[in-house]
Amino acid sequence: MARRPAIPEKTKQKVLYESAFACAVCAEKGDHIHHIDKKNTNNTFDNLILLCQTHHNEAHTQRELSLNLTPDRLLDYRSTWYETVRAKRLEAASVSGQRASAQEILRLGVTWGYINHSRLLQTAPKTLLDMVDQPLLDRLRRTKIVDERGILIKPDNIKHSGTYINNTVYDWYSHSDSIALHIFYSDLVDRFVEIVQPIHLDEKTWTRTFIKHAISTGNFIFINRAQYFKMNHKSNENAEISVQAFARKIKIFYSINTRNMYGTTSITNSFSGHKSCASLLQLKSVEEDGAERILHCTPIALGVGFRRE
Repeated sequence: MARRPAIPEKTKQKVLYESAFACAVCAEKGDHIHHIDKKNTNNTFDNLILLCQTHHNEAHTQRELSLNLTPDRLLDYRSTWYETVRAKRLEAASVSGQRASAQEILRLGVTWGYINHSRLLQTAPKTLLDMVDQPLLDRLRRTKIVDERGILIKPDNIKHSGTYINNTVYDWYSHSDSIALHIFYSDLVDRFVEIVQPIHLDEKTWTRTFIKHAISTGNFIFINRAQYFKMNHKSNENAEISVQAFARKIKIFYSINTRNMYGTTSITNSFSGHKSCASLLQLKSVEEDGAERILHCTPIALGVGFRRE
């Protein structure tokens, strides 16, 4: 008897990820990848579904007096479950989603405390500006805070305060304008997350196997975990901070600048030392250093007060 072909590892990891490692029927732990058409040679992604032991057995059982897990029913379950998983991930990776799912007292501390304004707009599709609050965007354009593309316009004759803590892009403007600007860019980040659907590296996907087969250069990733912030350079105008997160012989590296942070708490507390932080990143390159896999990234935004998935 010919040996059936194994499911390609890349396809397997995609099925596990899209299912959040859970059964598409009952949302319990998924143990088996099932071939929907029951042809073990058909290892295409569209023919696979993750099931628990119980529902995998049912998928191979025919009963007269009960509803069977037919291919059509399995496809319906899978489609519904994938949509549920994607919605939960969008909720976890956006300020609006975090606030909507939190108790009222917990909503106040959730914000994008760092936004890489230029990189965000360089990377985003042109349709992104159409998705945000248009009256707010019009206000920022009229007052010449941003141009037609949403890019910041630096005012002439900026006076530095003498400390990088008060020399962010938000300090270029009045208090009300800086709040409006932060609301606008925070909304941009949330809509950006909705478009790109970043790959979430959590406790289940923070593995060498998943990263090797599921993530490529240029992909956007989202993490929410303990990270280490180290100041490398500072002047009166700004400070450069290197950031890393590591576990299980996997490291993530990137750098941020205080110029793009919102509020003094972000600079002095949230992004310093050893802190839990949500990060939206773009993968630049992957380096192998002995047994370690190092992901070098460009930051898009860092979140404060994000709860874990």
